[in-house]
Amino acid sequence: MRPLGLYLHIPFCKAKCIYCDFYSLPHSEEKMDAYTAALQRDLIRWADQAKGHTVDTIYFGGGTPSFYGAARLIELLDAVKATGRLLKRAEVTVEVNPDSVRLHDLRALHKAGFNRLSIGMQSANNDILKMIGRRHSFHQVEMTVKNARTAGFDNVSLDLIYGLPSQTRSDWADTLAKAIALRPEHISGYGLKLEEGTPMYELKDSPLIPSDDEQADMYLCMVDELRRYGYEQYEISNFSIPGYESRHNLKYWQLDDYMGFGPGAHSCIGRTRYSYVRDLDRYIAGVLHGEDTVSYTHLTLPTKLEVEI
Repeated sequence: MRPLGLYLHIPFCKAKCIYCDFYSLPHSEEKMDAYTAALQRDLIRWADQAKGHTVDTIYFGGGTPSFYGAARLIELLDAVKATGRLLKRAEVTVEVNPDSVRLHDLRALHKAGFNRLSIGMQSANNDILKMIGRRHSFHQVEMTVKNARTAGFDNVSLDLIYGLPSQTRSDWADTLAKAIALRPEHISGYGLKLEEGTPMYELKDSPLIPSDDEQADMYLCMVDELRRYGYEQYEISNFSIPGYESRHNLKYWQLDDYMGFGPGAHSCIGRTRYSYVRDLDRYIAGVLHGEDTVSYTHLTLPTKLEVEI
């Protein structure tokens, strides 16, 4: 049996951050239940087609999975369990935002089998958080980490962003120090990318945006500081205490098989790469009524390496 990673895209969020280019939809809560039904149907169809695979990682990303709700997330995990393919030692990650997850949610998720938490911290500077459209404060990040430990999570990751508007090297160093003080097992630090079509793209020539040289300095600061506190770098933007590397993230780098579900989700099985249409309604209709929503690409190895890395 070949190992397989599953990615479940949860495209719902309370509000869209001004830098976000991922497929996500604010103010679409009325579609959540129909989407859950479509994902469950898609997972059943996958189980019938992939009999030679076992699932050793699952990643619930978004959007904001915690805004989607713990009960729906558990329904989807139960759907994977029902296929009989999920290994007992599987890594099961869910992304959460500090403003949309509470202790009772975390307890329910952990009890259901979620064992890794990725918390969207981004910055410790509340003014910067507000500027980029985040709905939480750093204090809420602290409370989320505390609640995660209380709920039983012993594998916690924090997501950070450098190169944000008005951010200085000193701001970034403070964010790193405060993130490290929370003692997560894993930290991801991503450089800001100004994507065309996002509100923040209009700031591309603004002096508020740190220069390339300033971003490079922030990156090197991150590498040095995290190494000093025992976090080993295993990807360009990912660092962990030894033994806590994200097994799901490593699949993308090691060219292992993974399958994505949901609008905009990508899959790569062997030399075949495919993706779903970036449209929630079309995805739901496609799964529930048999409409075509998939685009295929056959990859040669050099192309695959180029795409994945």
